[in-house]
Amino acid sequence: MKNIFEFAEDLREKVDIVDFLSQYLTIKKRGKNYVALCPFHPDKNPSLNISKEKGLFHCFGCGVGGTIYHFVMKLENVNFERAVEIVANWAQIEIPSFDYSKKNEWVYTFHEKLASYFKSNLLNNEKLLNYLFNRGLDINAIEKFTLGYAPQDLNEFLKKEEIPQEKIKETGIHPYKNFSKRLIFPIRSVSGKIVGFSGRALEGEEPKYINSLEPIFKKGENLYGLYENKEEILKTKEAILVEGYIDVIILHIKGIKNAVSSMGTSFTEEQGRILKRFADRLYISYDPDLGGLEGTKRALEIGEKFNFEVKIIEIPENIDPDEYVLKYGKDDFIILIKKSLDVINFLWNDTEKKHRGDETLVPLVKDLLEIAKRIKDPTRRFEILKKISERTGFPEIVLLEELKEKKTKKSEVIKEQENILEKEFLLYIIKNKEFFDLIKDEIDENYLTTKKYKELFLKLKNSNEFILMEDSLYRELLFSEFEIGPKQNFFDIIKRLKFIYLQNLKKELLINLERAEKEKKDELIDYYKLKLIEIEKEIKSLRYKEV
Repeated sequence: MKNIFEFAEDLREKVDIVDFLSQYLTIKKRGKNYVALCPFHPDKNPSLNISKEKGLFHCFGCGVGGTIYHFVMKLENVNFERAVEIVANWAQIEIPSFDYSKKNEWVYTFHEKLASYFKSNLLNNEKLLNYLFNRGLDINAIEKFTLGYAPQDLNEFLKKEEIPQEKIKETGIHPYKNFSKRLIFPIRSVSGKIVGFSGRALEGEEPKYINSLEPIFKKGENLYGLYENKEEILKTKEAILVEGYIDVIILHIKGIKNAVSSMGTSFTEEQGRILKRFADRLYISYDPDLGGLEGTKRALEIGEKFNFEVKIIEIPENIDPDEYVLKYGKDDFIILIKKSLDVINFLWNDTEKKHRGDETLVPLVKDLLEIAKRIKDPTRRFEILKKISERTGFPEIVLLEELKEKKTKKSEVIKEQENILEKEFLLYIIKNKEFFDLIKDEIDENYLTTKKYKELFLKLKNSNEFILMEDSLYRELLFSEFEIGPKQNFFDIIKRLKFIYLQNLKKELLINLERAEKEKKDELIDYYKLKLIEIEKEIKSLRYKEV
């Protein structure tokens, strides 16, 4: 029986990487390769290169790349085994059984069974169902999001599944007393695995929500509703960021199927990084209270950091998104989306409110200028300055002077100099294995002086292909448009490398010889002189010797 790695390699040969990645990306042909906007970093010009021939991808912007499995692991936030499974399912190829261990697989299986058990408890609880129906939920939503109810204890469930009580400590439902008698929201990863649970109080208990503990569940690395809504988000390239679980579910019921929840007002960088893989435009629709306002400001900063086009949905009447869409319907909510504010106008309005009672205009001007500093486009910045001048009466020339930032000295960064010769050497041996086989026993890493090239050469000598695929520099050189020449060109590169190596060795020996002569160490003097004679002979022989 093949192991999973052998199966994965066979599968990779059968699956067209361009066809597979096309379900996530808009791909265009460029030369012999294909390009797309990279989903792993803010990308305005296509920097993700895909080689159909080699079955590899590489981003020249952020350096991410590798095989089709690396793409799935990164995008879907899954392990290697799950990535193979996703690719095989897409290709409609049956996966054999493998004898390998999955560290947390039993936990995810346990979570699925537990979620089903909680759901059955909810469906048998008429009082709780009526409460949810009154909140606008329906049976389809309960099924879709696997909502449930946690009973007093788990004894019945554990007995049926033959699971020891102590095993609960390894799962996302520990300690169980925290979740008992609460409405349960299973939280799924991008790939659909239940990574944790959130329990909502039903009788006014505090805290209102209880989440699974780390390390099983990391709240800041997941977005509620992303798994259920990712197809619509990918299709529209738009996502609506809300605070709560119910917000996501109600919007989904009403036909707005691109909402995700940050599970509170703390939208994290990791959540932003994950969401950027699916969307380019981010609508923020947090609750209209003080916490929601502060959360919006933090979220828009993260949104801008990951190059989202950020918009803020302002909901009137101080009600939450779910309440608004239930009261006025989908069409009215879409009108709010169309009227949403860009970051500058949102911050301007917020600043005006903040300084409404000030006795002097100076604090207002200071904060408005901070908004102006955010604008990179000179024309737009000038328009804002004009607007500040009209609002405050401060002359534009004064505002312009205030806006000028003092130049600060930047610390000098010493960069490792590019060694073109060493790069050419690596290009030859990466693009043609025959060249590598010719020299692998003759040349060692000491012939290379550039650290990154030396490290890659060692990997080439000692690593397998799968490990090499994870190396950004290896992929960059492999994808390079550089065309290698005939064998003689390669031999010339080797000669030059050897010559430089010997010259550097000669310099080092001369320094050591001078030191030995000063210290009058006769044995060392003789040794260095003999070595220098040997090196001179080797340097001269390079002019005639074929490598």
